[in-house]
Amino acid sequence: MNRLIAAILAVGLAPVALAQEAAAPASSAPAESSEVDTAALKGQVDALAEQLAEMKTDVSGLKKLKFSGYVQPRFGWLEAARYEKGAPQRDGFHVRRGRFKAVYDSDLAQYVVQLDATPSGVGLKEAYASFKLPFLKGLAIDAGLQLMPFGYDVGIRSSADLDLLERAMFAGHFLKGEYDLGVALKGRYGPVDFKVGVFNGNGVDGAAGKDNDQRKDVIGRLGVDLGMITGGVSGWYGKTIDYTSATNATYDRVRLGADLQLYLDLLPVGGTALKGEYVWGKTAIGTGAGGAGDSLGLIGYGWDVILTQNVGPWNQVAVRYDTFNPNVKLDRNLAANQGKVFVTDEVSAALHTILSSNLKLSVAWYHPMNREKGDTAPSDPKKDSFVAQLQAKF
Repeated sequence: MNRLIAAILAVGLAPVALAQEAAAPASSAPAESSEVDTAALKGQVDALAEQLAEMKTDVSGLKKLKFSGYVQPRFGWLEAARYEKGAPQRDGFHVRRGRFKAVYDSDLAQYVVQLDATPSGVGLKEAYASFKLPFLKGLAIDAGLQLMPFGYDVGIRSSADLDLLERAMFAGHFLKGEYDLGVALKGRYGPVDFKVGVFNGNGVDGAAGKDNDQRKDVIGRLGVDLGMITGGVSGWYGKTIDYTSATNATYDRVRLGADLQLYLDLLPVGGTALKGEYVWGKTAIGTGAGGAGDSLGLIGYGWDVILTQNVGPWNQVAVRYDTFNPNVKLDRNLAANQGKVFVTDEVSAALHTILSSNLKLSVAWYHPMNREKGDTAPSDPKKDSFVAQLQAKF
């Protein structure tokens, strides 16, 4: 009987024992799956970390690259177009400047490219590399196409911030084109800054931007910034060769300049600024004589005085008196020179209104005068002009 009961129990409990043995491996399966999921998740996290590191590197590089620019659409009216024959220039709608600038700034170098795009074509304004000297803090070397480091009107003031929309008459004579190819050393120590270099000398408007000879010119400016008062002195020394002459004549190309700016708070409506600049020079930049220049060997001078007054936070009024003498040694008694103008003056005024952080509306009037002239030259040149300009920046 006991044997029968034992046999029955053995048969009855056998499936339970087998089920427990079969279930034992199943209890280890979740542990293995958990280990697999953790490893896969760790791999995904590592991959995301690598992608994030690459993105940080890309973003860091993009932060070093900056774009800027501005466009200056205009409407112009010229008095001379009513009296002279032929198609008038810049009488009507036109685009004065359309600039696009890219600057990449790294630890030891800076790269600059600036284009000027207008309906008349696309031109290169700047293309230079700047190397920051690591062993001399504050010093850098600029090499390539860059602004002539001379004076305030050209060497310091941007074309987007001109008080009278255009530069003074002497700038268009001695510093025509405003840019030149060369290498220059620049630096700043406290309130003093300087830039001096060796350049082709005939700028971008002489010989189609190429050097017309093997001579090089030294150009530089030393400036000081005392807050309320800023200013500087500039110098230029070089020579140019006229290969179109039978003797390959050589001419001096020199300039001396001084500029001063005074910033005051005289009126409750806004700040006042008084600016002045004087330039003396020999030989103008131009395409004459195969790119050697214009007015070869002739001595001239020019100066201007500018008064600006802010009217509230959105408006500014500017007035300029500008004078220019292209040839101080011209014989004014010679009969052949009686139809010439010896000294030209110009009074100009402008009103600027800031419409937004990147939009400015300006209107300007220019009134040139023949101050000193020959007997048969007209007293009134009839060359007044009016400009309305909308400038957008980014």
